[in-house]
Amino acid sequence: VGKGAGTKVPYAIKGASLTEDGKPVVLFIGADYCPYCAAERWSMVAALSRFGTFSNLQKTTSSSTDVFPDTATLSFHGTDYTSDKVVFRAYETQDRDGQPLDTPSAEDEALLRKWDAPPYVSAKEAGSIPFIYIGGKYLSIGATYSPQILANKTQSQIAKAMQDPSTDIAKAVDGMANVWTAAICDLNGGKPANVCTSSGVTTAAAALAKAPTK
Repeated sequence: VGKGAGTKVPYAIKGASLTEDGKPVVLFIGADYCPYCAAERWSMVAALSRFGTFSNLQKTTSSSTDVFPDTATLSFHGTDYTSDKVVFRAYETQDRDGQPLDTPSAEDEALLRKWDAPPYVSAKEAGSIPFIYIGGKYLSIGATYSPQILANKTQSQIAKAMQDPSTDIAKAVDGMANVWTAAICDLNGGKPANVCTSSGVTTAAAALAKAPTK
């Protein structure tokens, strides 16, 4: 699906390089109640699974009282991720009922406070989630596609639709996964080559190269 449809690319930024053990860091700050986070996690999991392995991913849904209620998703709370290509740091700051959950480290909280505020986003958007910061070079705040495409779907139905490139879900979720993959490949030296040179990722990389700068 390449970049897909209905998606937006992250911003290119000139932030301080964010690495750990010589690997680029993908930082995700969201909350279980958040429907926009619920949508974005599907693309993040699909992309990061190309570089490493998740364990302890839990199924959940977004808040039943927010917009796009009960969006089926996965939670990063309590999740482990291992990779020799990239580091993933994720925080779900509240559960689906709005109760406190994960607390970002001081370093990651500082990145959130700096970049999730004017002049990098409008005053209206400040504090929006999900907050995704990749290696100090790419920034995304808010959903990159509408959670509406996941409405009334279970986790299993979403996963099945992701395997069919003709579906709106695949065009959005897989398309954004290709963009996230291209961003990681840009920062880790293009490894693994079979992932970074695949047709969908190279198409997404071309779109990413035109990302607006913040």
